[in-house]
Amino acid sequence: MYSKAFLRAAKLFLVRIFHTIMFLFDIARAKISGKYSSAAHFHLLNAFYLTGGAFHLIASRLLGSPKLPFSREGLLSKFSEGELHLASKHLKQEGYVVLEAVLSEDLCDLILKESEKIPGKTRVMDDGRGNAKKMFFDRSNPSSVRFDYEGSDLISNPILQELVFDESIINFAQEYLGSAPILDLVAMWWHTTYSNSPDKEAAQWFHFDMDRLKWIKFFFYITDVNSNTGPHTFISRSHRRMGIPYKLRSKGYTRLTDDEVAASFGADQYKEFTGKKGTLIVEDTRGLHKGKHCISGDRLLFQLEFTTSAFGMHLPEFNINPPAGQNSLAATNIKKYPFVFQSIRQ
Repeated sequence: MYSKAFLRAAKLFLVRIFHTIMFLFDIARAKISGKYSSAAHFHLLNAFYLTGGAFHLIASRLLGSPKLPFSREGLLSKFSEGELHLASKHLKQEGYVVLEAVLSEDLCDLILKESEKIPGKTRVMDDGRGNAKKMFFDRSNPSSVRFDYEGSDLISNPILQELVFDESIINFAQEYLGSAPILDLVAMWWHTTYSNSPDKEAAQWFHFDMDRLKWIKFFFYITDVNSNTGPHTFISRSHRRMGIPYKLRSKGYTRLTDDEVAASFGADQYKEFTGKKGTLIVEDTRGLHKGKHCISGDRLLFQLEFTTSAFGMHLPEFNINPPAGQNSLAATNIKKYPFVFQSIRQ
């Protein structure tokens, strides 16, 4: 007699085989007609649980668009072509790369001041505490573990537009993705010491992202980050095909404890990113990652994400209000690269 646990696991395995087959049909449909199934993301997730991403990168190449001729001028132009080549190679091999002093201290201080003028929301925590109403962040008296800003508010800010529309960043994303990138996410948030323990809802437990087929994220430290102020943490090489063991993937799209992760990866794979404000971490967050719990102080982080196609979750829509000035970097590049910025409305 088979145990109930075995039968449940076997049933789940068969269900995921079915959804993986449907995922392949979704990809074929998208390639032929350009239309996406309403269940595409659900099928994408189940295919990853089962295969560890065996089909996702192939699908990304099938649905990707030809590369665009971006300029290398911008925030990353301080690095030589050779340095950026090595950075891209490390990113592909390890799943991350750290670039120091990408933003000047003055720009970080300016963004910090802007964060006081932009309203946001406290993220509701694991225990249900929090307030989803818009408010201004009170750094001296935070009311939640995490405080988030909305993408449209960020992309409307002229200072932050210097990061969002920087061609050297977009070009670096394209080199990793292997096809023309689409702006998929603009985010900024604070981590605080409001709680004494890591919070799942604040992404302080290990997890992987899986909204799309392939994507890349840019994490900018706006404040200095040490081991006590919530450094970003990543498991190197876990972004690779089958990089996350089945026993972890089989749990589904969920948060994982430190013990669960430690049982599957060596200590040498744990990367804890401390750094001065202005540090940039570029990361394939298909790999396991988290923001470490703040023991003291706080951390402000700005994030961009680029993807290869709209397959998966619906693309977010960003509204620039007021519209970017005619001769601004934002207006120029929205007009120049409509594919990249297809999710932006003015």
